[in-house]
Order: sequence, then C-alpha cells, then structure tokens
Amino acid sequence: MDAPICPNCGQALTRVVDVPYGWWEWDKDTGTYHHTTAASRVDVAPWVHTGCMGELRAFHPQNPAAAGQVAGAAPASA
Repeated sequence: MDAPICPNCGQALTRVVDVPYGWWEWDKDTGTYHHTTAASRVDVAPWVHTGCMGELRAFHPQNPAAAGQVAGAAPASA
C-alpha cells in the first residue's frame, strides 16, 4: 500500500518526524544556526514531513490511512 499524501507538498509521507520545538538550520551567510519551526501558529503541530518540512497538524502516524489519502483528511466512506 502506498503512503498517505502530504497536504503541503503533495508527495508521499514516507518519513515524518516529531519536532514540536522546531530545528536549527545552518546559515552560511551569517555563519550561525537559526531556529526554524514548521508551526504556522502558537499551538505547535508536532509532526513534520521530512520532504518539505511542512507541519502535519491533523496527522498522526498511528491513525489508520488509505493508500493515496491526503494525511489528516477524513477516510473515504465505504
């Protein structure tokens, strides 16, 4: 079965990470790290797609998913 689809970039969610506090990225122009977060608002979404580093607010990797389903979308009715 194929992985669910990222609602941010449209690619398969083959790898997600739990990063509620963000991550640090190197800035070669300043020679320092800068704190970055995927959260679009104060109540941080912990799950992030590693392909685009976009937040997955309604997603949890232990929730049932259908092949090709957009992550966080309601499953299609049977």
